[in-house]
Amino acid sequence: MVLASHSLLPDWLDRADSWWDGLELSVGTDIEQTTVERWLNETFGQGSTAVRNDTLYLKLDDPRTNDFIGLPVRLEHSDSEAGYAPRRPVLRDRHITRMSGKPLDRPKCEFADGVQLVAFHSFKGGVGRTVHAVAMADAIAAQGGRVLLVDADLEAPGITWMYKSQSGSMDFCYEDLLALLHASEDGTWDSVVEFGEAYLPNQQVGRYGEHGSVSILPASRRTLLGPPRIDPAILLTPDRPQYFLTEAIAGLAARIGAEVAIVDLRAGASELSAPILLDPRVQRVFVTSLSHQSLSGTKDLVRQLMRRAPSLQGRDPASAVVVTQYRPDIHGAQLGSECAELSDILAESLQGPEGSDTDGEADALDRGVLTQPLCSPFREELLALSSTWDAVVRALNMCRVSDVLKPLLLVPPPRVVVDDPSALVEPRELRRRLAKTAFDLVYAEQGAMASADGFLVTDAMSRLIGDHRTEPPVALVIGAKGSGKTFMFAKACAARTWQQFADDSGIEGSRLDAPIVPVLESPNLDSTTNSAQVLRDSFARRLGGAEADTYQTIVDLLRRGLQTLGTDEIAWRRLWLRCLCAAAGRNDTDREPEDILADIAKLSSAVFVIDGLEDLLQTMTPVENQVALRVLLVDVVNWLRAMRGRPLGLLVFVRQDLVGRAVPQNSGQLMARFGPYALNWGQEDALRLALWVARSADALPRGAVPDVDDLSYEDVTQALIPLWGWKLGTEKSKEARSHLWVPAALGDFNNQVQARDVVLFLADAATKSLPDHGWDDRLLVPSAMRRALLSCSRQKIDAIQQENQEVGGLLVKIENNSGGVTVPFQLKDIGLKPDEAAFLIESGVFARDPDGRYWVAEIYRHGLGLGSARRARVLWR
Repeated sequence: MVLASHSLLPDWLDRADSWWDGLELSVGTDIEQTTVERWLNETFGQGSTAVRNDTLYLKLDDPRTNDFIGLPVRLEHSDSEAGYAPRRPVLRDRHITRMSGKPLDRPKCEFADGVQLVAFHSFKGGVGRTVHAVAMADAIAAQGGRVLLVDADLEAPGITWMYKSQSGSMDFCYEDLLALLHASEDGTWDSVVEFGEAYLPNQQVGRYGEHGSVSILPASRRTLLGPPRIDPAILLTPDRPQYFLTEAIAGLAARIGAEVAIVDLRAGASELSAPILLDPRVQRVFVTSLSHQSLSGTKDLVRQLMRRAPSLQGRDPASAVVVTQYRPDIHGAQLGSECAELSDILAESLQGPEGSDTDGEADALDRGVLTQPLCSPFREELLALSSTWDAVVRALNMCRVSDVLKPLLLVPPPRVVVDDPSALVEPRELRRRLAKTAFDLVYAEQGAMASADGFLVTDAMSRLIGDHRTEPPVALVIGAKGSGKTFMFAKACAARTWQQFADDSGIEGSRLDAPIVPVLESPNLDSTTNSAQVLRDSFARRLGGAEADTYQTIVDLLRRGLQTLGTDEIAWRRLWLRCLCAAAGRNDTDREPEDILADIAKLSSAVFVIDGLEDLLQTMTPVENQVALRVLLVDVVNWLRAMRGRPLGLLVFVRQDLVGRAVPQNSGQLMARFGPYALNWGQEDALRLALWVARSADALPRGAVPDVDDLSYEDVTQALIPLWGWKLGTEKSKEARSHLWVPAALGDFNNQVQARDVVLFLADAATKSLPDHGWDDRLLVPSAMRRALLSCSRQKIDAIQQENQEVGGLLVKIENNSGGVTVPFQLKDIGLKPDEAAFLIESGVFARDPDGRYWVAEIYRHGLGLGSARRARVLWR
């Protein structure tokens, strides 16, 4: 079998059968014994054969004697094409042929009525296979889906015992189905499923409302324990279709109106499970713990199954692995390493179909999303489950086991009902609206000073304003480039006062009527400078002065400080405080800035805001720049917080990587201190932003436009279906879920998705969707979304090279050396040093696996011109 799997069998060998008393080889009519003898010696080593009394023997090792002991080799000469005979979906072929190392023939059609078949399997028992199968069935039914749940573990049934303890009807079982299929004379299953349909309405469990239901097919009605009376493999006869059993189960599900059939299989490498696992149309879910035996067996079995029945991407459901019973505090490192290897194994088995229209550049990302292992942590409540079905389901719901399986749920949420169908707008017009609004928002800060209307209030913004209803904030707002720091700065300035900023954000209870006073702002914004100067002058007049210093005057103060102050921290603190005085129109050089600020505090409270530090400092390489920023972030903040009554506030909008470079010793502590206000856009935040943009563009059908605030994650994903569909294909396709694919496409390895990337992606995808037809159920068509990722990646690289010299310089270095390099790679392949790679890991561009190889986040990989060997590394889930 090893030789067959490596295509090493000679052309003249049609078939090989090994028995306890001999080896039978079927060879061509013109093949002589000497040819066979020579091949056996080449294969097993010289001296492995002998001829006794004209009979060829294959030598066997026996340490007890030096006498020759051999296995007779019998040759059968034949003209048959036995090497190409149809094969059955079993783990061990009846004969070893040249085809034994090749995949099984593919099914010729889809399952009846589009039924989706899911098989839960585990190499070892006791790892949670059955409870996760039950959790999936319950979750699908709770969403309004209809499920046929089959207990196919004929030796140690679990679902059957739950159902039996519930006093459920046991009139029709899996063994009955197998027996009736075996007895069918015409080799079809039509009459068998008609028979089962008559009984299954009485074998439903749970209360799921009008539409959802779970019908149980128990394993057996037998009361005595013992081996199964009938083996599924006996159905695989030459007169029946190759995938007779799976098609019959799908047919039974379709007959009772179920969209999904879930099969709980026997553990181990068993032929009881093989006919179902070896059908590539089946969604194969392998459940394993982190124990060595369970993991090793699962990996080996998955490799073996996938060699025999690989999945075609876009046509077959991708196989999945669920890792159970781990403790995050104990198994964190092992879990990450094992998940990466399991994902590799699954991705290797997911083959791209010939002639597929899937974009090759996006293929790696699709595989990465589809093959990420799911992680189900240890729960004590599941150690000793009750006996009845209802009690088990209550325990699973309490532990939220179904949350782990969300990426596998096969029934999309119900569609949003449109209030007024007559008010529907053509999809092309909605796409135009979305494209225009999103493009306007890509660099939204340029016009953000003009109005504070219409912006998404993030959790960080809500916490910042809510924590400072009565006293000015003194805090850092930390975020990566493109996370919305300047946008938030501009919206605060547009509100003019802290009270108005709170009102615009929908935060009630604020009583702080403090003016907002910009000290520094980004020079890249078209209208900011004049608008910010108006605020500075307004505050200066409030204090009884005439005009405040200009932006350029304040910048000149700081630039002279960078040339003259060196690393004098006291001098830098005074210079930063003097900048605050200058913004208030009180830059009296004859007085200490501390005294001036104390006088200002007696006249008025204020919230000073600083943005655009990266434009001022450019790079953090000079130590003077590091000291200057560190003093602002630490010393100036502490000085203002120590003022009696805290009358003056300060918000510093600063890039996360600058904080790490300026405060290398305690940056983690500093960022944790202001962590609640950090602009971190995770997966759910990115989805909320996408929904907000579509809503702002009036691009969603009326009735499908919920308020984004306070929506649950499930509500957000459902509301996004009119935007980009449930999947990157039809609802019953085998493509990735859209709400999982988008954050994976746009996220980095710090599990962050930048707001600007989301908006740019929507703008580009909407534009690319304009000429496409045939997708009237969504605005963004799959091919346009995949192409938009490529252009967004290139634009992100260009933007970083202009905006962040340190990261941008390293990306240029990678791009210049990216020719022919595929991910994952070694540093020598792209000419980077370890410290440079460490900086890119810190920035979220790189990730390093246990083997010392480096991966590049998809949002960077395409723009850098790097290929992908197998799949995308996805760490956001």
